[in-house]
Amino acid sequence: MDADVDDATLVATASQRGLRGQLAFEQLVDRHQSWLVRLLMHFLGSRSDAEDVAQDAFVRAFLSIGDCSDGKLFRAWLRVIARRLAFNHRRDARTRAQYEEKSAALKGTSAASEAGGLEGRDLLEQALSLLSYPYREIVVLRFVEELPLKEIASVLEIGNSAAKMRLARARGEFARAYETLGGKHGPDNG
Repeated sequence: MDADVDDATLVATASQRGLRGQLAFEQLVDRHQSWLVRLLMHFLGSRSDAEDVAQDAFVRAFLSIGDCSDGKLFRAWLRVIARRLAFNHRRDARTRAQYEEKSAALKGTSAASEAGGLEGRDLLEQALSLLSYPYREIVVLRFVEELPLKEIASVLEIGNSAAKMRLARARGEFARAYETLGGKHGPDNG
């Protein structure tokens, strides 16, 4: 298939199955894999977990490609699938225990980080890792993925006012985590 083919055409071809369908879906994977893994890394905090969940998301997308009613919205559809899988992954007891362990260790390093002074991106990533999952998720969607609030509400499957409230609370929690880790003032992310 031609590299200039849009997502809608690739989705339509992939939904027809067969060799052409597989090749079209491979192109979709090539086109969307890097941003999806990056997004999931922010949600899950681990590259290997992000890669595993991304692979699972692509498998599920392939199996249900006919459910993607508007191929132009493939990226948004894939994001919803990946978000649900990431949430389920985080719910796994073993993963949750590891996350709580890491979070407790990071909280214990706050005094050391004030003395050592974390730098820019490291400080932001550690502050993000201290957020509860729903808050981390909305902060990533808004400030990393740069999605508008209406689209965030759609991805999270909540109303616009609930998304606005969750974002406000997440920003407050992020500011407290940032200051705990030694940041002077929580960054204003508009």
